[in-house]
Amino acid sequence: MKKDFNETENVQQQAGQVNNQARTVADIVGEDVNQMTAEEQEREQRRADLAPMLIQSGTVVEPEVPALTVDDIGMFALSDIHALKGKQKCGKTTALKVCLAAWMKGNQFRIKSGLEHPRVLYLDTEQKQSDVKLIVTDVIQMTGLDANYVDEHLHVYALRRRDFNLLMDDMRLLVGDFCPQVVVIDGIVEFVASFNDEAMAKQLIHELLCLSEEHRLSIVCVLHTNKADDDHNMRGHLGTMLAQKAGTVLECKKMDGVITVSCSDARHQEMPDWSIMFQDDGCIADADEQRRKALEQHKAELQQRRQEANAQKQKERLDYALSCIRDNGGSMSRKQLTAILISKYNYQRQTVSAIISQWLKEGKMMQINGYLHASEETALAF
Repeated sequence: MKKDFNETENVQQQAGQVNNQARTVADIVGEDVNQMTAEEQEREQRRADLAPMLIQSGTVVEPEVPALTVDDIGMFALSDIHALKGKQKCGKTTALKVCLAAWMKGNQFRIKSGLEHPRVLYLDTEQKQSDVKLIVTDVIQMTGLDANYVDEHLHVYALRRRDFNLLMDDMRLLVGDFCPQVVVIDGIVEFVASFNDEAMAKQLIHELLCLSEEHRLSIVCVLHTNKADDDHNMRGHLGTMLAQKAGTVLECKKMDGVITVSCSDARHQEMPDWSIMFQDDGCIADADEQRRKALEQHKAELQQRRQEANAQKQKERLDYALSCIRDNGGSMSRKQLTAILISKYNYQRQTVSAIISQWLKEGKMMQINGYLHASEETALAF
């Protein structure tokens, strides 16, 4: 009887162990199932996020809307970021004032607004308040519009006292409150601790792109180029990332008081150049005609310098040939002079032959009995 009881107890213990093992396996399997379900849910969410980004032949996309046009060529399209670059004090803010005037009035000089009664948010991170105030003052002066209208459609903020880690949130807040179509960031470098920090640059440009698409904004970022005169790249990793992502990159250059805005890069058709200047009374004026005349004058001066350089080169070449003839007793065979000039200037034989024939035709030399001599005119001059 005792034996039967012990056997029963052993069986129950074994059964309990089996049940415990079974529960452990079930728990493990259950956890795996739950874990797989969570992963699958995440994958499904990712698929849902990616689905609207699939572009196919039948995908309907909104047409590109340029915020401005120059001679009917669009620039600063909505839902995208753009760049305006240039050396320090080269007229970037002045060029932006012309753009602002075009947005407010509908056109300014050759610049036309592509938007109907646009709202523009202007964030200046570099200038003091008195200079920032001039942005508003100059726009009113250029357009002749009522100050109340400009104040309603153009919000300009002087933010150079704001710390860099506040500026992005400031902009989001202002975009949400004002609902602009265009945001100008005059001094995008102040949005990061260092323009050479690659991670910060990528993050900032990514956030600007997302903001532009979310609110259908044209975001125009102003950034200086490198200091070297012949280096027109925007500064640091921030400049590199901005150049890669920007739909339009414009560049300001100043020469003899004329500020010229050109398109250095564009995804589509490049904007034509346009120029502005300050008049004696301090007002901003169209300078396309002044620049055209300056270019023509520069071209004429360049042509004159080339002609003078070519004439000097020809004179030096003739003087050398005449000196060779003189040192050879006053005469030399054409074959001998040809060989000397080929060796001296590394010219082809036919080139030297044509040069000598031209000298003979112009009377710089004369040929007697197969020998070359200096003409009386060149002999006296030489």
